[in-house]
Amino acid sequence: MTKNKLVAYASIISIIIFALYSCNKIEKGFISTNLYYLENPLVSTMGSITVSSALITDGSTTPLTVEVTKLVDMDGKDVLPILGKMDSILGFVGNVSYLDSNLALLNAKLTTTGARPFSVNPHGGRIQLTPATQYVHPGTYTLSVKATNIRGSVNLPDACKIIINSSGDTYIDYGGTYGGKFNPNTGSFLGPIGVNVESVNYAATPINKIIYIFHDKNGVVYNAKRGGISNRVNRWSMKQFDPYYPEILTDSSVEYQFPSVPNQFPVFANSGINNIPRGTFGVFPAIPKSNNNTGSPIFVFLDMAFFAKGTFIINVKFTDVQWI
Repeated sequence: MTKNKLVAYASIISIIIFALYSCNKIEKGFISTNLYYLENPLVSTMGSITVSSALITDGSTTPLTVEVTKLVDMDGKDVLPILGKMDSILGFVGNVSYLDSNLALLNAKLTTTGARPFSVNPHGGRIQLTPATQYVHPGTYTLSVKATNIRGSVNLPDACKIIINSSGDTYIDYGGTYGGKFNPNTGSFLGPIGVNVESVNYAATPINKIIYIFHDKNGVVYNAKRGGISNRVNRWSMKQFDPYYPEILTDSSVEYQFPSVPNQFPVFANSGINNIPRGTFGVFPAIPKSNNNTGSPIFVFLDMAFFAKGTFIINVKFTDVQWI
């Protein structure tokens, strides 16, 4: 074999070896170790819808598949079984009005849908919080995920903090409070009296209740069971907002149980009587003439909505009236 042939064969072999070596070195795709969430922390409010941006890929080859590896609370406790569990959410399928005057009619306007409080979209990694977060504890949660593409996988411990804040006020007073004497036949205003809402106390309880406690100027609690409770004539009462359960009179309070409904109770606004101003959710509970020292029946105007399930105790004080 001539020298030229040997050189030619050697060149060919070198080219083949180089080609094989180069083929073995070809790698598909790229995955960064610097993947991150733009919204970190992701802040939401209980019962609301919040969605993050997709995981920032930092030049990684897409598509990127993302799965949750861990979700823990501030104490390091695994909460994925709780926040990732399907829950039922109440919603309305129609407008509710005073014509829906019993539980059967009200329930016909309600619907239940299923949703998880928390999830991560596997296509891109968007964090999704739904109205089902109304059933979880407010606080800070730490999410860890694993991202995968054609190149491989990367674990992202503590990838995002998720802060779920309390839904805020459990009630709101829309119209303020005022009181007065009135004509028992026509409802006409006969003169003002001093009255204040001293406190509204809330507690989470299995049964929803609104409890009114009426105090006179000396701090004596009105005995509604003995003296009765009425309403300013031609004005709305809580019984019209809450026809679903009986009014309960005790020796220290007037109580109204209310159903679990979406968003707030009452579920419809005051439609008024004969175009008389009535506030948004205004009610006019009244103490009979025979049980106070003004010589007339007296009322207090209250205009409130309640956003939480549980018991609300409303202490109302008539500051210049005495019970008799």
